[in-house]
Amino acid sequence: MVENFRTFREPTEIVFTSDGVADEMPVFHGANGAGKSNALAAIDLFFRVASYCLRAVASAGAGGMSPDAACKLPWGFRDEHFGLWMNHRSWPPGVRDPQRVEVHFDDARLGALRVTLTPSGNDVLLRLEKMTAAPASRWEAPRALKNAGGVVLKDGTGNRLQDDEVSPLLNAIEAPLGPGSKPFFLLDARRRDFRAIGEGEPLLATTAERLLALATSFEPEETERWRAFVDVIHRFKTLSDREISVLRAPVASGEVPDLRFEVRGKQILRLSELSSGEQQVVALVAGVLTSRAGLVAIEEPELSLHPDNQELVRDMLREQVQRGVVDQIFLESHVQVFDGPEVLRFSRSPEGETLVTRQPSRSHREVRARARQSSADEEQWVTPDGYTRLPSEMRHKLGLQSGGYLWFLRSRPEGRWEAWTEAELDDLLGLGDTPPKDA
Repeated sequence: MVENFRTFREPTEIVFTSDGVADEMPVFHGANGAGKSNALAAIDLFFRVASYCLRAVASAGAGGMSPDAACKLPWGFRDEHFGLWMNHRSWPPGVRDPQRVEVHFDDARLGALRVTLTPSGNDVLLRLEKMTAAPASRWEAPRALKNAGGVVLKDGTGNRLQDDEVSPLLNAIEAPLGPGSKPFFLLDARRRDFRAIGEGEPLLATTAERLLALATSFEPEETERWRAFVDVIHRFKTLSDREISVLRAPVASGEVPDLRFEVRGKQILRLSELSSGEQQVVALVAGVLTSRAGLVAIEEPELSLHPDNQELVRDMLREQVQRGVVDQIFLESHVQVFDGPEVLRFSRSPEGETLVTRQPSRSHREVRARARQSSADEEQWVTPDGYTRLPSEMRHKLGLQSGGYLWFLRSRPEGRWEAWTEAELDDLLGLGDTPPKDA
């Protein structure tokens, strides 16, 4: 549940379960600017505020400081460790009402938790509430807590958590998969979590360092993650015959970890020398397997990937959830390939607020099977930008074996869309050597 966060003005429920069971891979669909990224940002904010509050209150209790004072931050406050930045930009325009994000967990240690950010003059009050009983109104807080910070156990009276309850809750929030893990990891595939091609090495140094640590570790679990990384990469056709290793390579500024892909005795390629699609595959697989996060979110994983590789990525991601590598993976996507039984559709109201509806999705595999039964033997996908592949037989009949322009016109009187080559269009419009056709 999200309220007063960016494009979420009214309380908005976002459901990640089907029949009471958590979705393995919730998929967000919607136009650009509909609020998909804002939903992921709200989840990220929840964990950052919850972690900050728990640590601040634990430290305040040990030092004798008031827990309320520990969770009061000035506007403009930045904390690099928690990634917190107190600024007005995360509120809807003109709104200064409390900002709330409430999350219901399957983990009994966590239950239902709510974070609230309340503007108060030159400060922002942070509050974390552990819900033990559903209030009459989901967003109604006890009157005594409306202007309070800190950590509370909300049972209708606003009792604070006991000292011996703070530490277990902090562990469950910050390290859901055990020591060294983290609650939430966001991989922006549009930027690939690394620099653009041609601007240094493709992978961020942190991701490359994590891969190097896995490859050289003496811990069985870490070694298995490296093997899983190699096995998954080998499932992609153009990388299947290459031995994969990671080592420190010399650069002008010193030595940095780098991946290399070798056809033994014939060729060795660095990661920066792979195609953009291959780099995308490596980045996605590396990001998920090295994240050590309970929840992983990926924005636009389909970028630069052929439809066949999109399917491989989808299957790979689902396997990581089923193996317990991560608890849940959120995908913000513009293609149907990644859809599960249901998808979350984001839209904007006339007032500019984000609306979220959960709808059944037509199974990608089911559609393909039914199409092939009707003699549609080659699946095609048209991207939101209008790019598509044509079946080879169609290209041959149109004389486009080497590519070319294809125009689409609506015929009359049927109103059916028809494809025209450039030469046919010249004839139609009288631009060629033959008289124009009757349109």
